Amino acid sequence: MLRRVLLVLGFAFTALGVAVAAIPSIATTLRLPDVPRVVVAALAVVFALATHAARKKVDFRDPDEAVVRASGLEGRYEPPRPGAEIDTELAVGPRNGTSSVDTRLRERLRLLAVRVLSDAEGWSEDEAHRRLDDGTWTDDRTAAALFSEDVNPAAQHLVASFAGIESTHEREVRHALAELECRSGVDAGGD
Repeated sequence: MLRRVLLVLGFAFTALGVAVAAIPSIATTLRLPDVPRVVVAALAVVFALATHAARKKVDFRDPDEAVVRASGLEGRYEPPRPGAEIDTELAVGPRNGTSSVDTRLRERLRLLAVRVLSDAEGWSEDEAHRRLDDGTWTDDRTAAALFSEDVNPAAQHLVASFAGIESTHEREVRHALAELECRSGVDAGGD
């Protein structure tokens, strides 16, 4: 606060000194005493120097000190993201050749799909289950194949899974989620 006051006073006296030096009649208009112009200029210089000295005394934190201070702060709590455990299970993949992860994931996605389709399309839960079973809930064959045994994914997706780019199951999940995001009005942000 002191720095700002000194800065304002320095500018004010400097402006006043310049004005009096340029137009001496200002001194009589403002009823300034007959003080030599040199004294006014000297005061302006003193205030300017005091402001400069005040700025020099500001201690900026060095990076090492900032790290020490930050280490004493409490860490931020990040709540778990919905579906994070599914992402973790998908990243690990099936264990010992079992498909329990796939089954649980399909069940959870099926519940999600029924809710989304009921809300977005106005279908009853039975109608949503029926459409998921027969694959008529979407035009995307890859997405429909996730819930229906009767629908085969497009041939290009099978070629990609044989090439090892992405498994058929991962692609079906990705397509189904994209379709559900689209239906629910959530921005898919990708494909």
